[in-house]
Amino acid sequence: MRAILAIGILLTIASPHPGFAESPRPRYTTLVIEYTGDVIGRPAPPVVISTSQEEGEWYRQQLLPELDRFLVQVNVVPQSVLNEITELLLLKRALENAKPVDNELKTNQNARFTAGVGHDHGQIILDKQPSMKILKGIDKIVAKYPSLKSEIQELEYQLH
Repeated sequence: MRAILAIGILLTIASPHPGFAESPRPRYTTLVIEYTGDVIGRPAPPVVISTSQEEGEWYRQQLLPELDRFLVQVNVVPQSVLNEITELLLLKRALENAKPVDNELKTNQNARFTAGVGHDHGQIILDKQPSMKILKGIDKIVAKYPSLKSEIQELEYQLH
């Protein structure tokens, strides 16, 4: 009898609790990247990366100027890809330490990153050097998404 009780206790401890089996809530479900500096040649349109077309459309409508809305497509990626992007060390730190964005640009070459879950979002503006490092990291992650990779490279060109 004790052996059966001991086995039952061991199985209870070893089996995962249903609450533990669920994947963690996504930290962000949409990321919008905009170049905010002086334009070199033709302007690079903002990039919208989202886990759902509907949420990406909301961000496109709410955050982007009317002229940019028509140039921007929503890039839908799996949550795992967006998690990998937003976990890039420089971007993660910047988003964690984000303060309210003032519209005063620090240099003539900046990138604005807006990350959100649903309609709750925060914005940061980063100077050229950290923005380039983040974009290069994103470029590697989105290699299997040719149109998204191209959009990221256009932003890199403007910052370069």
